[in-house]
Amino acid sequence: MKRRLFFGLELPDAWKDEIAIQCEAVRARGQVVARNWSRKDLYHLTVLFLGAVDPADLARVISAGERVAGEQAPFTLTTGPYGRFVQSRVFWLGLDERKSHLAALNALHRQVRAAIAEALPAVRVEDKPYRPHITLARELRQCQEPDLIAPRPLSHVFTELCLFESTRDGGQLSYPVIRRFPFSGAAATRTPEAPAH
Repeated sequence: MKRRLFFGLELPDAWKDEIAIQCEAVRARGQVVARNWSRKDLYHLTVLFLGAVDPADLARVISAGERVAGEQAPFTLTTGPYGRFVQSRVFWLGLDERKSHLAALNALHRQVRAAIAEALPAVRVEDKPYRPHITLARELRQCQEPDLIAPRPLSHVFTELCLFESTRDGGQLSYPVIRRFPFSGAAATRTPEAPAH
């Protein structure tokens, strides 16, 4: 049986706890109405969704992740405003463009994509612009976007790429991490406000 896999960044528990509190406040005020709210243990940042992968190809997926992470330095991301995808009816939390190393995250996405294309040419990954976000709810029914105030920003230095599997246990969705790839690139970690000289 094929496995549904994706590369992503695991969020720190402090982020998950705070985002869950923020979501509950938004729901209580009736600013966002959705049929399916994500549990906090499902919060993550996708880097590249692979879809259904043959178990025989798992070793090549892992090798690609190791190769890319070995060239990537840690980088800082900071949460930003809420947003939504109208067509897919998804409510999400974005990243602060000024305080996040989006160039590093976008580069990581491109490098993972290229490594998978080389390792598994038969796998057809989604060919659409990369929009990093944390999915908070699906099947969105109402969203009072003009009234939504950006939540308190959260910052974190991300130090590893993760390979997740999308599974269902007793009908409940879960995203266990099946492999971690530490970033071991040579570049120093720095924040956008304090560039290296």
